Amino acid sequence: MEGDRGHAPPIMQGATAGRPTAGGVLAAVAGFLLLVYFVRRAGAGAVADGIARLGWAFFAVVALGGLRFLVRAAAWMRCLDGDHRLRLRDTFQAVIAGDAVGNLTPLSLLAGEPAKALMLRHREPVGRTLPALVVENLFYTLSVAIVIACGLAVLPLALQAPGPPWLAGAFLLAVLAGLVAAAHWAVHGRLRIASRALEWLRRRGILPAWMARAAAGARAVEDDLFAAYPRRWSRLLPVAALELVFHVLAITEVFLVLSLISGRPPSLLEAFLFESTNRVVGAAFKFVPLRIGVDEAGSGLLAGLLAFGTATGVTLALVRKGRMLVWTTLGVAALAGRGLTVRGETGEATG
Repeated sequence: MEGDRGHAPPIMQGATAGRPTAGGVLAAVAGFLLLVYFVRRAGAGAVADGIARLGWAFFAVVALGGLRFLVRAAAWMRCLDGDHRLRLRDTFQAVIAGDAVGNLTPLSLLAGEPAKALMLRHREPVGRTLPALVVENLFYTLSVAIVIACGLAVLPLALQAPGPPWLAGAFLLAVLAGLVAAAHWAVHGRLRIASRALEWLRRRGILPAWMARAAAGARAVEDDLFAAYPRRWSRLLPVAALELVFHVLAITEVFLVLSLISGRPPSLLEAFLFESTNRVVGAAFKFVPLRIGVDEAGSGLLAGLLAFGTATGVTLALVRKGRMLVWTTLGVAALAGRGLTVRGETGEATG
């Protein structure tokens, strides 16, 4: 997402990159306290019972997480034009290593994404792999935005249950198809929706200085998006399909865990809503290392709304946190296998 000029963005000086910041420490402490609060609110015993019911299925959760990384690695490779020397195995290791860097530092994507390209510099120059990663991130970000928007649109229907059980699901598919078509039409037609909206607000005297800066930033992002977005269907469809598979795997993970830990079987729509909420939390709290506490809060609150009980939501989040820790550990191991460290890659990615 960042660093689309073929090198790591100069977000901060290398002298301080990789060191814990006061904000990062405060975010981690606040997240930990939030985690303790929601575990106590849900009941530590109930949470422990839910985790025990999952049992060996946790390895299936870990495997589904690995497949998601593999899918994004394949999507990244599909975004490279022409011949290259990348192998899926190397790209997969770069993806989990970059994810580990992002999870363990408050800089998150600002460090994690360039670190992925840096992990592959022994096979392809960063000036080639990083722009391809930007394209993949554009597709991924668009897919996440669609998942979030669909979740927000469907949640009221799911809570009110105004009609037949299939009605909310049909509405979800209709919204999803409409958003995908609208997003592609806007980008393919080079419509500057964001920058023009911000400029419209500036002209009406709404925070004019801030809106001017935001509009300039939005124009830069739009320029990058228009330049990077594939125009040929032969490139566009495979990447879009892989991003769709990523979210299907995530929803499958939620459905599997809920089926084993909750007192009633979930619907696919409910699994989708949990995943949509997870994406909202992930987008809003990327600066919190490992999203400690905030995942549990989001899932716990939604589980209460959907009549699963807070304990089920907190347990779901903790199981997914466990999967995250496993793959973060493997990502750190991938770095170590190349003689690298999280701090070193963070410093190089940001300095």
